[in-house]
Amino acid sequence: MSKIITVTANTAVDWLIEANGLGYQDNLQATKSCEYACGKGINVAKAVESLGYPVTCLGFAGRQSIGLFEALNSALLHADLIAVEGKTRTNITLTDQAAGRETHIRTSGYRVTPDDCAKLIEKVERSVNAGDIVIFSGSLPPGAPNDFYRMLIATCRRKAAITLLDSSGQGLAEGAKAEPYLIKPNMQELEELTGRALTNDREVLETARALLGQGIAKICISLGNKGVIAVDEDSAFAACLRHCPEPIMTQIGCGDALVAGLAIGTHRGLRWEDCIKWAIACATANLYSPEPGRLDKDKVPEISTQIETFPR
Repeated sequence: MSKIITVTANTAVDWLIEANGLGYQDNLQATKSCEYACGKGINVAKAVESLGYPVTCLGFAGRQSIGLFEALNSALLHADLIAVEGKTRTNITLTDQAAGRETHIRTSGYRVTPDDCAKLIEKVERSVNAGDIVIFSGSLPPGAPNDFYRMLIATCRRKAAITLLDSSGQGLAEGAKAEPYLIKPNMQELEELTGRALTNDREVLETARALLGQGIAKICISLGNKGVIAVDEDSAFAACLRHCPEPIMTQIGCGDALVAGLAIGTHRGLRWEDCIKWAIACATANLYSPEPGRLDKDKVPEISTQIETFPR
C-alpha cells in the first residue's frame, strides 16, 4: 500500500506567545505561551495524522532540539529525522489579542553539510517505493545546495513515487526542474519563479500552462483567504470558501494543511476539483486549531460543501 511521506529540510520550533499591550508597555505578562515542533513539512504531517492517515516525516533537526520532534511519534506519525549539529531555528509569534496584532520574529538555525545532505538523499531512496506520495515543503537550510530538492525529487521519480513541492526561491525554481507531479506556489512565489509580475488571470493562466508544458502535471496557486487557482492539462478554475466563520485561532499552517489535503486527495484518487475542495476545507479547518496542523477532521467534510468553483 502506498505511503505518505513528508520531507522537511529546514524544520523549525514555533513559539507562540500571547500578551496584551505589545509596543506600548516595557514589561508584560504573557497570557499564553506554547512551543511546537514545526516546519512546513512537519505541519503537513500533523495535518495528515489529524485526518486519520499514517505519515512518515523525513528531514533534518538540530541535535539540541531533536527530542521535541521525536515526541511527535504516535500510532500514525513516525518522525525519522536526521540529527545535525546546531539548534533548530525558532519562529516566535507575538500576539496582542486586544489590539488584533501579530509580530513574527525568526531566528537562524543549523547549517547542514554535504555529508548531511547525502544522508538524507540515501534515507529518501531507502524509504520511498512506487506509488508513494512524497511532499517536499519549506525553505532550504543554510549549507544545502540550491538544487537539493531537484536531486531529492529526481530520486523519488526514479522510484516511481508521486512528488509534491511547496517551496520558494531556489528551492522552488530548481525543484520544479525535476518535474514534480504538483507544485503549490502563492502568487509572489509564482512571480519569482517566472521572473515577471502577473497582473491578471490571463497572465497567471499562461504562466501555469507554460509550467505544465515543462512536465509538471498540476498547479495549485494559493491566494490566501481568496482561495486558489487550480490548473492541470484539462481544466483551469478558481475555488474559494463562500464564508469563513469566526472566531479564528491562527492562520499559521493553513498553507501546510492545504498541502496535506492535496496529498490525501491524490492518495484517495479524487477528481482534481474534488481534491481542491478537500484541500481548501483542510486549510480552513486549520484556522480553528491552536496548533498548526492539528485540525479537527470532523469539520472538513462540512466545510468542503461550502466551497465554490469558477471556470478560468
